Amino acid sequence: MSKKIFLIVLAASLFFFSCERKEAAKDSIETEAVKDDFTQVTDNTSFGIVLRVDASLYDLENNTGSETDRTKWIASMSLGEKIIAGDIKRVTFSGDGRVYDFIEVWRDNGARGLAWDIQIAKGGEIAVVTDEKANLYRSPRMVEVTGFLVPRKTIVGYFPETENDGFIEIKCYDPQTGAYRQNYMRISSLSFRDADIQSSILLQTAEPLKDTGTEKIRKDALLETALANYSDSVFYADIEALLFPVSQPVINTETVDLESLELESVDAESIITAEE
Repeated sequence: MSKKIFLIVLAASLFFFSCERKEAAKDSIETEAVKDDFTQVTDNTSFGIVLRVDASLYDLENNTGSETDRTKWIASMSLGEKIIAGDIKRVTFSGDGRVYDFIEVWRDNGARGLAWDIQIAKGGEIAVVTDEKANLYRSPRMVEVTGFLVPRKTIVGYFPETENDGFIEIKCYDPQTGAYRQNYMRISSLSFRDADIQSSILLQTAEPLKDTGTEKIRKDALLETALANYSDSVFYADIEALLFPVSQPVINTETVDLESLELESVDAESIITAEE
């Protein structure tokens, strides 16, 4: 009887260890597959910066590798978000049916899709414009000024390897015109401090939000976070002004009908008499 029990226990143990080895081998194969896939991704990619508030991330309705493949919106990305950027693809934007350059994007949450190429600084590091109006230059020379200006607090991607004689190449996005600029800028026009960068991101994210409902709650939370965490930011006054706007005096615009007023006449002689 004890011999039978021993054989049963032995058989069960062998079966258990056999299953464990199979699972371990399966896990190893899957892990290697993930490693291979990651290597394949990173071989042709580099880190990048999102240059626009609520930049769109798209999938493709039919991914055939053709320019006629149409975009399908799947998510929004944050200004200043760090992503992995891949190859450029020419695909059709569903909004107007025209073909544009999009860039492959991998987010840190694992999401993958396509973003507008003009809204991503591939291979760039993050900085923020601190000059009121920062000039752009065609090359790192003062005489090569373009005439284009970049507004204060604009987030840019800069490329450290291009630094030359006080200039550096940057890429930025202009939400007002929908255009991007990739030119040189004076290094003195930029801040590389985390406090300035992060507070600018919070400020710009809050600016378009309404002053009612849930947007108002979100707006206040963003600005309060900026004030609490980045008190030494160069944008502190801008954030404070948006969070606590100065009340404007109320002006009565109603017209006054002078003819309806009963004006008392003044007797100059009586005034003189009274003074005497």
